[in-house]
Amino acid sequence: MADIVLEATPRLEDFGSAGAGRLRRAGRIPAVIYGKGNHQHVSFEAHAFEMATRGIGKGSKVTVKIGTAELKCQIMEFQEDLIRGKILHVDFKEL
Repeated sequence: MADIVLEATPRLEDFGSAGAGRLRRAGRIPAVIYGKGNHQHVSFEAHAFEMATRGIGKGSKVTVKIGTAELKCQIMEFQEDLIRGKILHVDFKEL
């Protein structure tokens, strides 16, 4: 399988559940990348994320592009709304 590249936007404020709800209503998916000693809050455009990650699941390796930086990551966990079929939140681990 080809390497999957996901475009992310950094979240610099509004990290709580209310902020995540605002992101979801705007068509974005909130996510966290847990790295070596630190973590980054990011968001993805929902439709592009769902199309790029179709058919993969937990443990899959992807490349997350934040501006000019590219991080090799593994999908650790994702939360989804099973009724609506939408991804609510994603956790990544930086490799």
